Amino acid sequence: MAHSNTSVPPLINLTHSIVAGGTFTQHINQHNYTRSGERPGYARLLENVATAALHDSVHVIDPPKCYPNTRVAIIQTIINWTLGADKKLSGKSILWLKGAAGAGKSAIARSVAERCLDEGLLLGTFFFGAADSTRNHVGRLVATLSYQISLVLPEFRDIVATFIEDDPLVFNRSIRTQFSTLVIRPLSIVLANLPAALTTTPRLIIIDGLDECSSINSQRDLLSTLQETTNTTSLIRFLVCSRPESHLNSAFSLPCIVPILSNIFLYNDCVARDDVRVYLNNKFKQIKEGHVFRRMLPDLWPTPEIVDALVNKSSGQFIYAATVVRYVESPRHRPDQRLDAIFNLRPPFKDLPFMELDALYRLIIFKAENVEIVADILVFPAHRGWYYSRDIEKSLLLEEGAVEVMLADLHSIIAYSPYGDLEFIHKSLADFLCDPQRAESLYRDFDEVWYRHMGYTEPDYRESFDYRK
Repeated sequence: MAHSNTSVPPLINLTHSIVAGGTFTQHINQHNYTRSGERPGYARLLENVATAALHDSVHVIDPPKCYPNTRVAIIQTIINWTLGADKKLSGKSILWLKGAAGAGKSAIARSVAERCLDEGLLLGTFFFGAADSTRNHVGRLVATLSYQISLVLPEFRDIVATFIEDDPLVFNRSIRTQFSTLVIRPLSIVLANLPAALTTTPRLIIIDGLDECSSINSQRDLLSTLQETTNTTSLIRFLVCSRPESHLNSAFSLPCIVPILSNIFLYNDCVARDDVRVYLNNKFKQIKEGHVFRRMLPDLWPTPEIVDALVNKSSGQFIYAATVVRYVESPRHRPDQRLDAIFNLRPPFKDLPFMELDALYRLIIFKAENVEIVADILVFPAHRGWYYSRDIEKSLLLEEGAVEVMLADLHSIIAYSPYGDLEFIHKSLADFLCDPQRAESLYRDFDEVWYRHMGYTEPDYRESFDYRK
């Protein structure tokens, strides 16, 4: 990628000239240049950039961003932390934004990135994506951040190019070495030479979807590197967004990280539900005003009771509300009939309402080590609501503590308290598990599971399913 401020120094024109005697050597300067006008070091940097990981990448279709007038308080909290304006967060150089699957973490991260870019606070972003081979690992992370910093701070570019030319194999080194060579050292040189009168300094690096990095060991190594970086310099702040996976909970609880860490947990609170309500009301208004079949809609559609029910089902998670809206606004169907199908008030259409959400639930549940037992465990809270894990263990003849261990990979959809009570973060998860068409192999009939394990009237179940073996 060539930039206008980088050019190859012109050669001396020797046309119609005579050089007599001796040896003539023409030096361009201390650096070599590629044919495109880039220094070799910078050209090599560009080769290792994951463009799809940029917050405004053209390769990401319909990237999530916060709906207007939602998540306002959370975004402002992050901005204040970035600026150092929040005294309660003084000394906290890492902010962990964690939340359930579909809680809107990436949308918040992108909105923060755009605002910080406008305010001159953003150094770079990296959005992991499990399904994208260019950004589901840490291999291109540091180069991608370094490239963005070179755009924000032009002086950074020549310095990092020199470091790469001095060590052309730097991209094959550890994430820790790459961070030091391609980010910390050149950035420290540049920022040390900035005028003291500057009121704001670019300082924020956003790493989104850390749990979507394919290697758990790489996730831990990256967190360790971020922690070591904050010990080296106070110039950088890291916003890390992820699901609260068990191994990440452990990593963020390490004694070396706790003193520099602050948390924001996206959960089913009043503010989240209010934001979902704003989103739904505005989207339904747009449908009533612009849908091709708007003339067929009742005047009072949808009723406040329907909106309340959707807000309750969402559990403060935007993925549920967004899924409903996408289904209802289909230009090939009447919106009111599509909404009735959501509530099972009419037969479903060929495209089921929650296919995307169901795929997410299946993806998460199938991460469990023993899916069959996990499906049996989930049938209790699905059919009976809140449940004690020890009662489930007794009912399924499991060892004490087995439920917590078996659900360790499901923290993004299930809340497990220290007291042993179990509940779904997504209320719609119960709807999924109780519907055989949606849950497919994960579906369980509550009575069948109960009788199978308790053996009241079905002795054959005990012979076929003994989980103590």
